[in-house]
Amino acid sequence: MPHRFSFASTFVNRSIIGSVYLAVLLIFFAAQMLFTTFLTLPPLSVFLLVAFASSLRLIEIFYAEQIVTKDESRSQRFAVSSIAWTLVLALLLAVLTRQPDTHYFGMLILPVLEAAIYFSFAITLLISAAASAVSLFWVAYAANFSPPFQSGEILEASTLVLVYFIVGCLVWLLVHMLRDREEQLRQQLYDLEATRSKLIEEEKLAAIGRLASAVAHEIRNPVAIISSALETAASASFASREREEMSRIAGMEAKRLEKLTTDFLSYAGPGNASFQQLDATALVGYIVSIVQPQALQKDLQIEVKMCDTCCVYGNEGQLQQVLLNLMRNAIEASPQSGSILIAVVNQSRKALQIRIENAGPAIPRRVADHIFEPFFTAKEGGTGLGLAIARSIVDRHHGELHLERNDTDHIVFTIRVPSIDGEDTVQTHIVREL
Repeated sequence: MPHRFSFASTFVNRSIIGSVYLAVLLIFFAAQMLFTTFLTLPPLSVFLLVAFASSLRLIEIFYAEQIVTKDESRSQRFAVSSIAWTLVLALLLAVLTRQPDTHYFGMLILPVLEAAIYFSFAITLLISAAASAVSLFWVAYAANFSPPFQSGEILEASTLVLVYFIVGCLVWLLVHMLRDREEQLRQQLYDLEATRSKLIEEEKLAAIGRLASAVAHEIRNPVAIISSALETAASASFASREREEMSRIAGMEAKRLEKLTTDFLSYAGPGNASFQQLDATALVGYIVSIVQPQALQKDLQIEVKMCDTCCVYGNEGQLQQVLLNLMRNAIEASPQSGSILIAVVNQSRKALQIRIENAGPAIPRRVADHIFEPFFTAKEGGTGLGLAIARSIVDRHHGELHLERNDTDHIVFTIRVPSIDGEDTVQTHIVREL
């Protein structure tokens, strides 16, 4: 269950409350100056008191974060001081003004509102009663405590008392409703996060189950063949030539099983390979030189476009594995005497793109939608882990690998990885024309 914070400590900023207090004080003082200019200026003591009260509120505004934290008890203690000071301030301003009629008691609505925000309903009523007592006290004070009191003053004070209690009750009710709504929202968010975590965990378990099922399916066939071949090779009822052939088949299936296991570990294991700054031009050039003999067998032309300075931060062996896988796929998919384009460009100062494009028939839609899934393959004898491993490696490099274009004679795979400052000048090199 999440920790419960009060509505006030969570959403009401003390700097906002201080700003409201300051604005109201200055407005009331400006109103006094405006309506008494033609009669007489307020005493100097009023100016000094307003200046002092304004200074306190300015300190509260600028140092609100240091004065009050999310500690609810500390917020409430400061609120008590603020409320008490405002009650005293309104009375002092009325007394120092030296006029029987004063508007400063309108400021007492602010302590009532602050009590409704920070405290219980009973305390809100108590502060409303305190503000009412100050207003009624002024009626007696203005008449020198000698009844009968003026009916107009009594009516004005009674109206203020009514306003204090009505506003205090309504604001407390609204704040209480908001506080309950906030708590409900917090609980819903907590429940939602718990549900989300549970779903993620279940999805992980389901993914592990699917992966284990796929691994078991892929391993079952070579294991069954090996077992059958070894039984045949060990049986004296078969000729020597047949037993030798079965031994050879068992060895081939064992190698296939070893490759499958290696590919699976490459896909599943996060690895602890170190990263370093790499020259993308050299990286691509090395891979092109490796696949060149395979390209020669199909009379393919490999065209390379590279930046002058294209650098990436990554693991050389892993990125070579990705490029080698994509280039071999491109060679296998290309028609005889076709061409393959591999381009390295800086998309921006922070992103490097490697595009591998080949001719040939488009990948069927039903296949293209699943080519990055583990153990999915449309090639006879394939493990279905090549592209899944490639994408996993690119993900570890905080990059993206996707099939950008899938049209006839325009099949484009794109790798996008973070780069280290490079220039966008591109030079075209024909590696070999056949």
